[in-house]
Amino acid sequence: MPVRSEFTIDQFEEAFQKFAHKQPKFRRVSTEDMTISFSYDEQGKPRRISFQVHRHKPGGEWHEGEYWSFFIETKLYSTSPHSTKIDYGSYPEVEAKVQKFLQELMQGQIPIPRFSLKQVKS
Repeated sequence: MPVRSEFTIDQFEEAFQKFAHKQPKFRRVSTEDMTISFSYDEQGKPRRISFQVHRHKPGGEWHEGEYWSFFIETKLYSTSPHSTKIDYGSYPEVEAKVQKFLQELMQGQIPIPRFSLKQVKS
C-alpha cells in the first residue's frame, strides 16, 4: 500500500545522491549514457574497473549512436613502472576517445609509479 510524502522528488533525488556517495563500495553505477562496473578482490581492493559509453541516437534505431568501452586492471608483472593496464579491445578508433576521457578524468592527480630507475639502480 503506497504512502504519501510532502518531500518533492527533487529532494529525494538529492538525498539519495548524497547517500549513494557515502556508501563504501558500489559494484555498478549506470546513467542514461554510461555504465561503470567495479570488481574487488577478497580483501576489498579494486581488481577491475569497466567503463561503457552507450549514447543512443535520439529517434534512431537501437544500434545507432556512440558505443565504446574499456577496462582497467592492475598490471600483474613489474617490467615497467606502470601500475595498470587499460584495454579497449581491438578497436584502434576507440584509443583516442579513451585517452582523452582518462586525461580529463585524472586531471590534477599525480601518477604513482610502481618503481623508479633510481630505486632499481640503488
